[in-house]
Amino acid sequence: MATTPKKEEAPASGVLQDKPTPAAARAGDHDRIVMASRRADGSMDQVRPEFIGDKDVALAAAKEQLAQQAASAVDVAARGVSGTLEGAATSEPDPDIKALKDAQDKAIEAAEARAEREVNDLHQGLGD
Repeated sequence: MATTPKKEEAPASGVLQDKPTPAAARAGDHDRIVMASRRADGSMDQVRPEFIGDKDVALAAAKEQLAQQAASAVDVAARGVSGTLEGAATSEPDPDIKALKDAQDKAIEAAEARAEREVNDLHQGLGD
């Protein structure tokens, strides 16, 4: 397989740049995405992202992604909480587990609303 050697001299523009600078990113570069990459805090890890493709697919992906991340964050925050078995078993759910599930459901609902806002604000159509 033939490869083209890397040019070591500056192009006609006079700028040789292997890596975009933050200034270049702010001046107009942006990422066109169908599904966002996320940082640990849930924020998008792209440069001025623009959702492309089918909006319903982008929305479903963002909702699922943020919902899983939010539920996981609740789970991590609650580590160390343990239920104890005392007395006879009942049909009532363990209060610690129920509280965790309720917190996860609330976090998922908020994450899905966030996903919907992001996709609605940043969707640019099918990329035509």
